[in-house]
Amino acid sequence: MVQSNRKRRCTSASDDSISRQAMVPSNRKRRCTSASDDSEREPRRPAAQPPDSQPEKRVTRSHTRKLSEDHEKAKLMPRVAEDFGHTVFPNEIWNEIMTFLSIEDLRELTLTCQTLRLIANEILWYSPSFKHPLRAEDLESLKYLPIQILYTYDLEIRKKPKLFAKIFQEMASLKELKVCNGGYSCYDISMATLKIIAPFVTKITTGAIVCPDRTEFVEQITKIDFPKLKSVSILDKAGRDYHYYPSHPRKNFNVNRKRRFTLEDLQLMNDMPVTVIRSPELQPDIEYVEGDARSLYPRIRRVSFPQLEFFLQMKSLRKLILFGWTTRAGTCWNIHLLKELRIKNGVELIAPKIIKRAVESD
Repeated sequence: MVQSNRKRRCTSASDDSISRQAMVPSNRKRRCTSASDDSEREPRRPAAQPPDSQPEKRVTRSHTRKLSEDHEKAKLMPRVAEDFGHTVFPNEIWNEIMTFLSIEDLRELTLTCQTLRLIANEILWYSPSFKHPLRAEDLESLKYLPIQILYTYDLEIRKKPKLFAKIFQEMASLKELKVCNGGYSCYDISMATLKIIAPFVTKITTGAIVCPDRTEFVEQITKIDFPKLKSVSILDKAGRDYHYYPSHPRKNFNVNRKRRFTLEDLQLMNDMPVTVIRSPELQPDIEYVEGDARSLYPRIRRVSFPQLEFFLQMKSLRKLILFGWTTRAGTCWNIHLLKELRIKNGVELIAPKIIKRAVESD
């Protein structure tokens, strides 16, 4: 009996599954046929498009300006988030900002990032000054830095001028080499050294070149070619002033005469860009009191400078310094010529108040 019941249950379960399977395809067919009938009855319409007759939106200037500002902000925000905003400004603006910083602050900026380090180095090494004069080996280790201005008193250039000239040629950023004295004779250079470094020299101070005879100095310097020369300053070392009133004026006058520039010397240097002249470096004409010309202590009646009239022909002259014994009693300056130099040629006059007031007065 048990076996027969089991067989009945199995047969009934199998019959139910068969009947269900038979029902499934008929339902699928019905769904497919209904969908096909619907598609036949109502065909699919294309998406609605705006008609051509619809008016376009009016674009105003404020709208376009706002769109451009939004676009710039969208471009700017990723940059600010990426590099903390230091590339928002161009390098020229950063350079202008860093000029107001101290050397210590600029050194700290070199440790921030590569962009700011390059800009800070350009300011730090633009015109460096050194505690001691550099040897050729020391300058060679710095030739890749952005150094633009160098002074001869910062270099031991007298020992190896040819090696220094080679290093100057390899310095890509070097723009100016100024021959200046540092207040001591040990920083002066010879005329032979000046010939070697002449292709790089942009400024010359006459007191920085060793040559006691100024006439010989002018003859030699006018034969040298200076392709980059912009300025020549007729200045001696700071503080040196040759007096005409020592204990033995005649002896001192004969000794110091060779150290001063005469009118003929300035005429030979007319082709050079002489921009600054200091009066104690000029050779004056001296008139003695009658009967004292041959005495040991002659009395000076008048001191005049014939070079003053020639200054009007020097188109490159920009500054005239009246200094020292040349402004004392007995020295004669043509106020009319000084006024003409100041008004027509635009020469800046640096002189004592008495002379300056006379020149500036109508």
